[in-house]
Amino acid sequence: MMKLKDRVVMILLLGSMLLCTLFGSMIVSGKKKETVPDLKPETDEPVVVPSNFLGSIEDEYNVPEEVLKPITDYMDAYYLSIFTLELQDMKDCFSNERMEEISEKSIALMIDVRKLYDFDFSLTKAHYDLKVSAYRKENNLYYVDLLEDDYMSYAFLKGIESQAFEIENSFVIKEDEGKYRIEDLEKIQGYYMAFYEDERSPDEVYDYYYSELRDMNIYHDEVLRRKASQEAYHSDRSVSGQYDRSAAVAYLDRFYRSRNPEWYNFTDEGGNCQNYASQALLAGGIPMDYVGEEQWKCYISDPDYDPEINEADSPSGRTRSWVNVGYFYNYAKYNEGEGLAAETDANLYYAEPGDIIMVGNGGLSHTVMVSKVVDGHILVNSNSIDMKDYPIEAYTYTNLTLIKILGYN
Repeated sequence: MMKLKDRVVMILLLGSMLLCTLFGSMIVSGKKKETVPDLKPETDEPVVVPSNFLGSIEDEYNVPEEVLKPITDYMDAYYLSIFTLELQDMKDCFSNERMEEISEKSIALMIDVRKLYDFDFSLTKAHYDLKVSAYRKENNLYYVDLLEDDYMSYAFLKGIESQAFEIENSFVIKEDEGKYRIEDLEKIQGYYMAFYEDERSPDEVYDYYYSELRDMNIYHDEVLRRKASQEAYHSDRSVSGQYDRSAAVAYLDRFYRSRNPEWYNFTDEGGNCQNYASQALLAGGIPMDYVGEEQWKCYISDPDYDPEINEADSPSGRTRSWVNVGYFYNYAKYNEGEGLAAETDANLYYAEPGDIIMVGNGGLSHTVMVSKVVDGHILVNSNSIDMKDYPIEAYTYTNLTLIKILGYN
């Protein structure tokens, strides 16, 4: 497994599988966005704030209860903060003042950014499950690695549950005169690692990200959302084959947490995100492309072995574009003739189920795919971290770009 620190503001690449080919010429123009039927109705019942958010702990290491307690106290305070959008006091959880400040500022940033929106970003239901993945004791320090599964229902999503799986947490618990508190914490969640890795003060990091995200939100509201609400999407590019969005989304929903055993799994080799996305495109009828300067292919002879890189005009091996975020972006942007037809850097709010969104801070480092669009809110599935129906507004990246899938030639 990659060390947690190496997976900072990212979660790289990769996806592959299935097939379905439809022919017919078309010009992509003004398609109505798919929405989700059969949503749970809104009710006037008051939201009940849980007294704690822990669902279950799987612990084959038998970590002492007093060591786990500051961890679950911290987790409950974190969940209560984002549930109510009110920052909770976590000082008693920490023995290290810097860690306490990083945690406080990163959660405050998440809350304050969510309050920028003109809809209710609080939660109506939430819980987390934990699995202890490693444990050791050295003198008065206890090292506990945990995998966290999140289940959150946002008020604005009317009953849809957003899920995230196996989020890595590394805690160091310090015992001092019978008190157990957090001495160190590495956590891939929200903005935490951006603060943890940055040499600037937590206040400076907060100011930078808040400013960037506030400006991005203003631009989205005043330019992108407005245009999408006034004009239907239109492309002059002609395509001969139609993309089956329903088939692609069915694939996304089948393999968001597991991995298709017919394909090589890149989860432990930088991430499986683009591999998963490529598989879904193939399931939606986009054929592999092994001709010309721009190619996109992955021919599997044995799913236990990564196919060799082969950029010759032949139906064998794989290209980097199949599994790498940047290479796929370039393929989608520059491919002409046979293969995928797409528009890169499209208006985010023209997204439909089955489209690709690439995200990052600065550059693009992670691929997600649109699973649903609900009242203008874009939900995505991803691998590494595995997520289902996660709102794009909850992503903590300053760069979001839509790759609009048009079909193929």
